[in-house]
Amino acid sequence: MKISQAVTMWEAYQKGNLKPNTLRAYHTILTKFSAQFAERDCHDLSTDEALSFLNKLTQHTKKQTKRTRYAHLSSFFNFIRTTIDHSVINQCDTPMMKKLFRARSITPWNLIEKETIDEIIFRLELLLQGLTGFGKGNLNHVTKASEEKLRTISLIQVVGN
Repeated sequence: MKISQAVTMWEAYQKGNLKPNTLRAYHTILTKFSAQFAERDCHDLSTDEALSFLNKLTQHTKKQTKRTRYAHLSSFFNFIRTTIDHSVINQCDTPMMKKLFRARSITPWNLIEKETIDEIIFRLELLLQGLTGFGKGNLNHVTKASEEKLRTISLIQVVGN
């Protein structure tokens, strides 16, 4: 089966299954893929050709975009294999391509304990009470005049040291 026929079948099949934005994202890459390999048979396409297509397509893009384009093309080959022709090999399903286009590892955020946050808030409230002269219940009603007073006090403290 030719690549252009497979792309047409894929689009017809997925119109009812995918959301419009997802379909548009797939359509972008598959039209470019079909334009380059339209008359080629699905069996004749090599891994190197798929890799060079992806490299050309994702040149000067972020790593996540490269990963997304790779996933779209791999999904297309999986569709061909599962629904059209079981003898077609997914050209994107090689260890080398998986490693080249793998998702970046997510680094965990450094978490601050709730007690630490509460202590910071408490100290800031005490500082504001001392600088503005407001009580704890009145800190929510800080006006422009009191903001100016805070700036003036802060400047005096900085200059005074």
